[in-house]
Amino acid sequence: MRSFTVLALAATLAVASAAFVPNTSQVKYADKEWLHKQEDLLLLFRHVYQKDWNPQLVAYAKNFKLQGNFQLYNNVDAAKEFWAYYEHGLLPKGEVFSIYDEVHREQAIALFHMFYYAKDWDTFYKTAAWARYYVNEGMFVYALTVAVTHRPDMAGFVLPAPYEIYPYYFINTEVIQKAQQYKMQGYYNMKKVEGVYQSVITTNYTGWYLHSNPEQKITYFTEDIGLNTYYYYFHIDYPFWMGGKEFGLYKDRRGELYLYEHQQILARYYLERLSNDLGHIPEFSWYWPVKTGYYPDLQYYNGHSFPNRDNYYFVNREENYHDIQEVDDYERRIREVIDRGYLLMADGKKINFTVPEAVDYLGNLIQSNPDSYDSRFYKYLSMFSRILMGAAVEPVEPLQVIPSVLEHYESAMRDPAFYQIYKRIIHYYYQFKDHLTSYSYDELYFPGVKVEDVSIDKLVTYFDRFDVDVTNAIDVEPEAYVEGKYDGFGEIEYKPDPVLIKARTIRLNHKPFTYKMTVASEKAVKSVIRVFIGPKFDEFGSQYLLNENRENFYELDYFLYDLVPGKNVITRNSLSFNGYVKDRTSFYELYKKVMLGYTTDVKFPLDNTEAHCGFPNRLMLPKGKKGGMPFQFFFMVSPYTAPEVQQYTGFDPVLSCGVGSGARYFDKLPFGYPFDRKIDETYFYVPNMFFEDAIIFHKKEGDINTVV
Repeated sequence: MRSFTVLALAATLAVASAAFVPNTSQVKYADKEWLHKQEDLLLLFRHVYQKDWNPQLVAYAKNFKLQGNFQLYNNVDAAKEFWAYYEHGLLPKGEVFSIYDEVHREQAIALFHMFYYAKDWDTFYKTAAWARYYVNEGMFVYALTVAVTHRPDMAGFVLPAPYEIYPYYFINTEVIQKAQQYKMQGYYNMKKVEGVYQSVITTNYTGWYLHSNPEQKITYFTEDIGLNTYYYYFHIDYPFWMGGKEFGLYKDRRGELYLYEHQQILARYYLERLSNDLGHIPEFSWYWPVKTGYYPDLQYYNGHSFPNRDNYYFVNREENYHDIQEVDDYERRIREVIDRGYLLMADGKKINFTVPEAVDYLGNLIQSNPDSYDSRFYKYLSMFSRILMGAAVEPVEPLQVIPSVLEHYESAMRDPAFYQIYKRIIHYYYQFKDHLTSYSYDELYFPGVKVEDVSIDKLVTYFDRFDVDVTNAIDVEPEAYVEGKYDGFGEIEYKPDPVLIKARTIRLNHKPFTYKMTVASEKAVKSVIRVFIGPKFDEFGSQYLLNENRENFYELDYFLYDLVPGKNVITRNSLSFNGYVKDRTSFYELYKKVMLGYTTDVKFPLDNTEAHCGFPNRLMLPKGKKGGMPFQFFFMVSPYTAPEVQQYTGFDPVLSCGVGSGARYFDKLPFGYPFDRKIDETYFYVPNMFFEDAIIFHKKEGDINTVV
């Protein structure tokens, strides 16, 4: 596709937390063949709602014959299954796709299989070009993203950020409309830089427009594009419909990870609430009005608005009666399994739920994924809860849906109801944990090791600006109609506009900071160090008891460290904390770098500094307050306990997050240790742990370097 890409470069572009990101400073460099594939992959996601804007992709689509070529796929039956769906009738192009719709999901999985089982790059790419032309846009993007993420031979390839593929799910309607107006008005009054029309449109969060309830004070956090992208990719890594030996997701303790990820999201969210005087996450009941409404101010590409939910929305309406009963039944069954201490299988076999490792089974049951022991009896609790709470519109046309933000993983965290739903679900996680005995002194104690002191830099947060490329929200204008092209069919030729339009968002950030630990050790020994941040006081100014506060601690850092005899001074900078990644490179810049690497001797680096599985580095600290807000840090040094599979075994940590390898984690202790179980303060405090108070100051961007 060399002839096209030169044109595109000149015209269109001028061209955790609980995240477990491989910790490696190594860098590899892409060769020309890799860059060729990377470029072709990027262009598949450009202007996805215009199937024929790229003549090269159209040529691939029209010349590739899928029917009769099923031998090109490693799973012939899967290829035939997709073709049967296609002949029967797929979700039409232009309609909204939702993975929560059963029919949409079946079709998307069948399409994913086509991408996943393609025998080689040539088959994969031609299949993708074909699907881009003939298949619903949202379904295409979803299935292709999951396939690229899970195919071992595509480790290291970079996909455009989801907020650049379809900005409609992330950027408010006002900005999208302005961008389209620029197009309609011939880019009037826009600056032209290096042959490219460029403009920046200021965007705000819904909390700036509407003040319908107190929850909108923190829309800067809940609607943050980095946060929502992180959650979207967590689903892409572990889709609730994917499992079994073929994909190996169970090797990653996926059930336990599912619960811990959401517990950590709730903890981080609660810290932000405290910074804005909001207090605890509200409880909700299916039988009482939900106090918190949400008005997303988003619009789908086809013109439908994302549904609103009013304050005091009553879920248990007449038309929802049976759905509420179903969710009630799922919750009751889970509670019974936890309290009885065993899971009764259909064949009469019992699975022990009184042992710590059963938390993995519990997570699989709650998610109802294929690795669950009984997905027939324990259904999609979270999915049905989000559908009910979303107040989505029910169209009458077949296959048509108008989902709420809760029914898309890329937008679910925008809605305050998301956190209320998962607070209810994570209650079962703690219900299970509360049946386990508290850690004993010996289980917590690290003989011969003592944390003597900790010092932490001044902690300062601020709001900065970040520009999001929303050019994909603008349709490419046809230039000419050419008869007789592509097997006798007339085709429209497009000339990409030399334009780059960005939406400027205001988002939370913090100054880099360092902490220093002084650890005394009687011998040389391998250790694991964990660092958490938690609240010091509740919203009323009362100091927490540790046991009731344990669920509010958010894991900031974790790493292996070889202690030496005597004093160990350990210094860590926030820029190198595990589990975090920097901002994603924009499509515009990424494409330029790919082309520069392809056409010149400039090297294109491959590393995991922008890994899709990482939490945004800039969101590790809560906002705090202008005059300072007290929090507490927790440090613990534990003996190293080797995982069942050595970390980084079976995948390249420079290129991959290792999903499904069973080798993502550095030890085998439970996620969240030692806060995952009830705390008995009479013997909890051991020499190898340390609490340190810290103040977080919130400053204006121009004042962040002033002395506090």
